[in-house]
Amino acid sequence: VLLLAAAVAGVKLDVGDEPTPADVAVQVRLRAPALLEQKHAEHFLLQRRRTFEYFQSPDGVDTKYRAPGAKKLRACEDALGIRLEAMKRGRTCKLFVFPRPDGIWFLVRRGDPFKREGSIEKTGMTSVYYRPEKYDVLKYDEGLGELAINAEGNKKLAEHYRELVGVLLFDDAKHFPDTAKFTLEPLQEAGAESLVCSDVEGIDSVVLKELQVYWGGAYGESTTHKAKDLFAAWAAHERSVPKGRLVKASFLVRFTGQKTPRTVTIRPNNIASYTRNEDATLVEQWLALRGFVKTPI
Repeated sequence: VLLLAAAVAGVKLDVGDEPTPADVAVQVRLRAPALLEQKHAEHFLLQRRRTFEYFQSPDGVDTKYRAPGAKKLRACEDALGIRLEAMKRGRTCKLFVFPRPDGIWFLVRRGDPFKREGSIEKTGMTSVYYRPEKYDVLKYDEGLGELAINAEGNKKLAEHYRELVGVLLFDDAKHFPDTAKFTLEPLQEAGAESLVCSDVEGIDSVVLKELQVYWGGAYGESTTHKAKDLFAAWAAHERSVPKGRLVKASFLVRFTGQKTPRTVTIRPNNIASYTRNEDATLVEQWLALRGFVKTPI
């Protein structure tokens, strides 16, 4: 990856015919440090499962993506650093931007609160005190006018990212209001028909494997239903989807050409979890067709 990136960028490397990855990394670090940093961040962006929280633009507003300049990116980093410092996460942060076919991806490298851990050295037991490195991932879909945020479930950070990206792209901190995207009501209204996917090219089947129902009351009661195929199990016992408030559903989605189905979890109002980031586009197409996606305000 680094050899190709260096060639495209016109960076000449002196690594011989059979370099090791370390040889290449050191050469790129010496001759084009920003390129190494960018490619390292891009590698992290693609390597893990993520749970996203979604925020949609209001109807009628401009959603076209216009690449922000370097000055605006640095101003966004500075503003974010001030907010991170107030959250005991340090001011140092870095914002990377990756335009991709499925949207504009943003990677935020930041610190976490300081951490102390025990360690062992030749002189005996001691401790180390350090600030862990963390990465948050954001994605903007200009076709939908939608911002997806993965900030490890931190609501305050997600709020900051909504406002800062709104300013970065549209000069409006309130461009992405905290409105609902997902609903699980089609499971109750249409039953097994809500899982039909024959009109989505790339998805062969969808099965409901887990459903959590919230009943409330003085004790906050909830029940979780699990099966290899919940609708088949309910049909065998002449039962149907419970009438309580549906708060979480997990589906097994089999993609065309894949032997093993992958799990997709939806939690109203704004959260979706995918086994692979690239699954999101097809799954959200299916969710929208079956009514699981609410119309933007």
